Formats: sequence, C-alpha cells, structure tokens
Amino acid sequence: MENKQNQALKIFKDKTKSGKDKKWQERKCKNIELAKQLEELGYQSFRRVYLCAEVLKFVEREDGSLKLYQTYFCKNKLCAICNWRRSMKYSYQAERVIEEALVRYPKGRFLFLTLTVKNVTGENLNQTLSKITEGFRRLMQYKKVDKNLIGFLRATEVTYSQKREDYHPHLHVLLMVKSSYFTGNRGNSENYISQEEWTKLWQKAMKLDYTPMVDIRAVKNKAVEKDKGFKKAILETAKYPVKPFDMEKDKDGNKIILSEDEKLQIVDDMMNGLHRKRQIGFGKLFKEIKKEMDFDDIENGNLIQTGDEEIEKVSAVRQIIAVWNWQRMNYFIKE
Repeated sequence: MENKQNQALKIFKDKTKSGKDKKWQERKCKNIELAKQLEELGYQSFRRVYLCAEVLKFVEREDGSLKLYQTYFCKNKLCAICNWRRSMKYSYQAERVIEEALVRYPKGRFLFLTLTVKNVTGENLNQTLSKITEGFRRLMQYKKVDKNLIGFLRATEVTYSQKREDYHPHLHVLLMVKSSYFTGNRGNSENYISQEEWTKLWQKAMKLDYTPMVDIRAVKNKAVEKDKGFKKAILETAKYPVKPFDMEKDKDGNKIILSEDEKLQIVDDMMNGLHRKRQIGFGKLFKEIKKEMDFDDIENGNLIQTGDEEIEKVSAVRQIIAVWNWQRMNYFIKE
C-alpha cells in the first residue's frame, strides 16, 4: 500500500524565471549529511538541522512561478539550504545598497581587495578569524585608506587544504572609493595605494612577522558604465559566505575526495571556527544606507524573504505544499 502511494506522488519542482532548477532536493540531501555528521560529533543542534526545510509552503503566481511563504530554517552556518538563502539575501541587499551609493556618488570607483594570512590548524581557526576581523577594522581606519573610502562590503571565506590538513581564512572586500583615488602620479600619490602599500598596511594592521599575500584590482570604468562590473563584483563577494568551505573542491576548483573521518574533522573544525563569527560586513556609507533601507540581518534574520518579494504584492493562484519524503529522498507535492 505504501509503495503504491509513493508511486502516485508528484515530484516537486521549483525553477527560476530562466528555467533552472533551484535544487531544493540536492541541498536538502547535503543538509541531511551535515545533520548526520553533527549527530555523530555530539552537537545537539543536529535535531534542528534535520528539520530544516522539511515542509515548504508556496503560493503560485499567475505566471506559474512560486513564492515561498512558510517553512522552518535551521540557520546553521554550514547548512547548504540556509547558506543558499543567505546568498540570495546578501546579493539583493548589496546590489540595492550599491545602486543607492552610486546615486549619491556617481563618480565613485570600485576596487576588489583580497586579504590573506598564513594557513592555520582547525584548533586555531576561531582565534585567527577574530584577529582578522580586528586587523581589518584597523586597516579601514588608517588615514590614507579612510580618506579615500566611501563604503565597503566584506565577506569571509575559509578554504581547506587536504594536502596540508589545515585552513586558509581570508577576506574578499569590495571597496567604493572617491574618484580622486586614481588622480595624480601613482608612483607618488597622496591618494592612490599600490598593491605593495596595501600589503604593508595589511601586515601592519595584522601585526604579522611575515609578508602576507594581498591582491587589489580596479573594477574598470567602462564595465561600471555598462552596469556589469560592480554587479559582478557584488556577486563575487556574495558567494563566499555561502560556501564557508567546500568539501568537494579545493581552492583551485579541483575535485577532491575526502574520507568520512576527514569530513567529520572539517565539520567539527568549522563549527568551532565559525562560532559567533560574522562572515558578512557592510561599512561606512554602505552600512548607513543598509540601515536607512531597514534591511533585515542577513546571517541571523528571516531566510524566507530574500529580496524583492519582501515588498511584492503577490496575486496567488493556489497554494502548493512540498513535503520531504525520507524514503525516496526527494520533495513531493502534498495533494
């Protein structure tokens, strides 16, 4: 009887406007894997993770698209479903904030900054992330940086090295600077900061006894004028908090195979390393605009409304409920 009922169930599908699968099933499977790992490691939060997005309630719009209006999200920092929702929320908020910043400073320019430190063990990850946050705060307060800076977005990424069995925490930062940043002789400018100078400032801010790797690149004017350059940079920063780590690929994007013990160790290290750590930051004018727009907290706030749908008036055709089937490991529509 149960098998006949299962065969009659209709598989739930949710697609983007361009027709791409939103991958609810794939993310729920990863969520379940995480819950099992947390249970084995003794984290009491495993129960909440198992329950994440188990029942999804949508309204169907007149055009056939779906709008999520009710579910339970666990908000675990390593949950594939919750990080996907955070990514959408961050991308939306960041784009809205930058669009408004450009209205106020139409001649503003954009830089993409990557700040690194040496790899650390899992045991030292939490402390190192705290030091990086403090070091970044000092860097942004240095006179030559501050006088040029209009606003910034900061995203934290941690990659795992299987070969070294350690972690590489670093920051990806989108900076909006005054147009005067690029004026004058770059070799001897009161405003322009070369890569070498950025490196020295970061070393000083972090109080390091070695020279760290720092990368700074300008988002080209023409790209900004075409409304593509800064949006691409926003999406670039947005994707990092989504994947605090990737168990399937290394930092170069190559596929890696980890043993179950290695996966457990990584989850344990990341749970401890990211504990009480904010991975996303808005600064200066961007922070002010975010507050003016009364945006919800990205990391700990509502993950059901992630963008335009917060203010959208939906004309619902019908309600659709998708329920996770633990036997068949997929979502099915509840008739």
